[in-house]
Amino acid sequence: MEKVRLHRLLVDTARDIGIEIVEDRLNRRGGTCRLDGKTYVIYDVNASLAERNQLLVKAICSMDLENLYLPPRVRDIIMQAEK
Repeated sequence: MEKVRLHRLLVDTARDIGIEIVEDRLNRRGGTCRLDGKTYVIYDVNASLAERNQLLVKAICSMDLENLYLPPRVRDIIMQAEK
């Protein structure tokens, strides 16, 4: 249940800061990319929540977060990921 709540929080945060999320049948690990100035997170619909969460954290870390509000839990996760 905790991974589900964390995933929802990361998805909401990513969308709030302008990251597009694409779920599709990829048959491979997803990733992050930038296209036409937008950041995308793409992952397989069958990917585990842990994999999805890792991709979301990576994408959030790639953004300029200086003047953005992040929920405290997300900010803690981002700070740990950047170490």
